[in-house]
Amino acid sequence: KLKESEHRYHELIYTSPSIICILKGEDLIIEIANDTILETWGKSRDVIGKQLLIALPEIVGQGFGDLLLNVYTTGKAYYGNEVPVYFIRNGKRELSYYTFVYQAERNLNGDITGVAVIGSEVTPQAEYNKKIKESEERYHNLITFSPSAIGILLGEDFVITTANNAIIEIWGKGKEILGKKYFEALPELAEQGYKEIFEEVYKTGKPFNSIETPVNILQNGKMELKYYNFLLQAQRNADGQIDGVGIIANEVTSQALLNKKVKASEEQFRLLVEQAPVAICVLRGKDYVIETINEGMFEMWDRTLEQTINKPAFDVLPELRDQGFKELLDNVYKTGERFVAEELPIQLRRNGNLESAFVKFIYEPLREADGTISGVMALAHEITEQVLSRKKIEESESHFRQLADLMPSKISNAGIDGKVFYFNKNWLDFLGLDFEEVKDFGYHKIMHPDELEEFQKRFLHATETGDDLEMEMRFKNKEGEFKWHLNIASPVKDENGNIKMWVGSTTEIQKIKEEEQRKGDFIKMVSHELKTPVTSIKGYVQLLLMMLEDVHEKPDPLQLKTSLVRIDRQVAKLTRLIIEMLDLTRIEESKLAMQKKLFNLNDMVTETVVDFSQGNLKHTINVYHDYVCNITGDKDRIEQVLINFIANAIKYSPNNGNIEVRVKASKNNQVAVSVKDNGIGIDAKDHQKIFERFYRVSGKSEQYYPGFGIGLFIANAIIESQDGFITIDSEKGKGSVFTFTLPCT
Repeated sequence: KLKESEHRYHELIYTSPSIICILKGEDLIIEIANDTILETWGKSRDVIGKQLLIALPEIVGQGFGDLLLNVYTTGKAYYGNEVPVYFIRNGKRELSYYTFVYQAERNLNGDITGVAVIGSEVTPQAEYNKKIKESEERYHNLITFSPSAIGILLGEDFVITTANNAIIEIWGKGKEILGKKYFEALPELAEQGYKEIFEEVYKTGKPFNSIETPVNILQNGKMELKYYNFLLQAQRNADGQIDGVGIIANEVTSQALLNKKVKASEEQFRLLVEQAPVAICVLRGKDYVIETINEGMFEMWDRTLEQTINKPAFDVLPELRDQGFKELLDNVYKTGERFVAEELPIQLRRNGNLESAFVKFIYEPLREADGTISGVMALAHEITEQVLSRKKIEESESHFRQLADLMPSKISNAGIDGKVFYFNKNWLDFLGLDFEEVKDFGYHKIMHPDELEEFQKRFLHATETGDDLEMEMRFKNKEGEFKWHLNIASPVKDENGNIKMWVGSTTEIQKIKEEEQRKGDFIKMVSHELKTPVTSIKGYVQLLLMMLEDVHEKPDPLQLKTSLVRIDRQVAKLTRLIIEMLDLTRIEESKLAMQKKLFNLNDMVTETVVDFSQGNLKHTINVYHDYVCNITGDKDRIEQVLINFIANAIKYSPNNGNIEVRVKASKNNQVAVSVKDNGIGIDAKDHQKIFERFYRVSGKSEQYYPGFGIGLFIANAIIESQDGFITIDSEKGKGSVFTFTLPCT
């Protein structure tokens, strides 16, 4: 039953459309993650078993790590609603919204063992809610800044919840009236029968329009008679239920004042339209007859007053009918909802030709005193040049970034203060960070401290002179290692010669530096290796000459033999060094000579080991022939490889004299020869590097062993030329096994 329960539990998780994962321990190890959350992260199942904050480093700076640890520590669940989250998917930073819960996971004892994450993506809903909020904000702004007196009363008690400055001024009570019941704050209106009117509108939903209505209202401590045109409109909630009454009012104290105000208002509106820096026109009726139009709209349309005034808009501009503008106007006219376009492409006929343009415009419904919509006011501003300029800049920036990302160098842009605001992909890959993480990181934090002071000094000089900054310096990569780079920063200047920004080109030269170091070390080692036998030979020759010059004493034959033997050894050593140098040159020039013949590999191995055993009494070399075969190859060269393997085994195992040489069969009709020692061993990170030219393993013990790192390089070249390969099995402190494998004949 427990197994079935666990199966159902896992099936529920993995088949759930919700995002679900289980994080274990304080390190938040990803123990379980369903396909939905893996798709959300943009990750494969390789992240299972990894720390969440390492597998998804982009969430660290977003505070989710602290929230998860707080749940793990306190056991108190955390609920997030429509929370914005940035994920890296397919190399891009994407914004989504999620509703989720972080819930503590407990064992049977009630101890917290981890955190469960359950949620779902709500990006469309969040964006929709955001738009609703923006719409509400526009609605409130429209009320607040409207020249009409507007107030919203909610509930059966008509509590004043919204009132713009115009209506507060009419009431004469100040903003303290907000939140109070309408007829308690204005009792004089209840006595005049308006309470019953409000209740009727609230009950039936039918609007109440009033023209030139007398109202006694208390202002400045005394009752004054005013005349108003006003509209009472039922307010409905999202379910369509009436939840209040809206007031839109205008004072019309006397007809004369009204006419004067209307005339002044019309004149003001006309001047506003004519002098407005944007194109404006007023369209009346369902045919959108052009009632008012200013010079800006004439210029945009390329039409005259005679061609436009008192004519249907789509007769004047037939090219707009099929571009969706009639549908937009129809929607505003029917619904009363404002339409705003920030950057809309249109086609306009100018100078007899259709031209592309971009406009920013607003369609605002025009309402009569009774609240009915009689037309639409259009406010437009052509932004073609701005849009095209911006698109060119964006295209140029995109090309620059694409080019910068394709370049092998690390490209960066910095302000005049040296603060970097752009890194190309090579920089970000080198640092192991995305731009949001690195933009405020601080350029100096990745510099080697030994070069920081010199860089700052050179940057200050470059800033003062306007010259390029060029410097070899080290930068820290994502593994925490400092790598040498050639860093060049060039100033970008304006027309006055002032520096606007810096463009940096940083090229890694670590391998060049290492190659220079290896060459220097190689020259030192060659000098040392050649100097030692030459010095010994010179000493023994001088000793022999002194013995021969002493005619009174007969030379000791044993001493002569010993000296000659040592001279012979030193000459052999010199010969070996010279041969290796010649082989190295031939390999580099692809001229390593090979003479392939058929021979018995086992005989060659036995002979080589016998020769070594006679001259190395300190070590015991055991040979095992598990397989006997003939091969076709250069016997001397292959013997040279075996000698190198055995010589290395002897050299690097001074305290353990047992060496094993084994001939064995390999797959695909191949034979393998291995040399095993119990010496100092080689770290796994150096296994491939030891076959590189001049490479020597670094460490405290290795420095006591002579050589300059070309023996295995030559051996590898020889075996590859015989259609074979070399492998190594070694661990630090546990000896090594070198094996070369060749095809059998």
